[in-house]
Amino acid sequence: MERYMKILKSYKRMPPALETALRENVYPLQCKKGEIIQQYGTVTDNLYFVEKGAFQYFMLRGKSKITLRFKIEDEFIISLKAISQDPPRDPKGIEALEDGVLWCFPGAFVAEMRQKFIQFLAQYGTIILNDVLAMEESGTCSDPRTGTANYESLRKYQPHLLTRIPIPYLAKYTHIPEKVFQDLLVSNINSNTSTPRRRRSS
Repeated sequence: MERYMKILKSYKRMPPALETALRENVYPLQCKKGEIIQQYGTVTDNLYFVEKGAFQYFMLRGKSKITLRFKIEDEFIISLKAISQDPPRDPKGIEALEDGVLWCFPGAFVAEMRQKFIQFLAQYGTIILNDVLAMEESGTCSDPRTGTANYESLRKYQPHLLTRIPIPYLAKYTHIPEKVFQDLLVSNINSNTSTPRRRRSS
């Protein structure tokens, strides 16, 4: 069974007809490291499920990318016109940070399933709620006014990212200079805290 199907079923059991519709309309995308899934300032009108890989939401400031949020395995990336303004009020780019696999739910199909199946409507509601909660946590970890306190927030609210996302991206995300972030991480490891040792840094 596809991984996205297992996650959706964990939100709400579904009838066979919905399973069939999903299998016939949801399709995989192979993503390469550095590939732009969504150009900044646009909306692809898709819902994506991350089966493999790490992805970042970003905005542009001049020629620089500003890291906003991350998505990793078993999470959904929401880029639906139904919940965006035209033009998008808060346009975000989406980039693959490593090779990965996304399952794509076309926007028109999502809208149809919401109308047709109350079970999918419940699943969709859970996806939206989880994303809102993750967005709030991300805001706490990436406040540009709080400096190194963002690192402590990251340890508290999103500790899984410390062993999943390369340090350069975490440093941008938390608005902490990369060397300072590295020192905080090493100090934390040496203090025998719960943060596991990183296996990579780039």
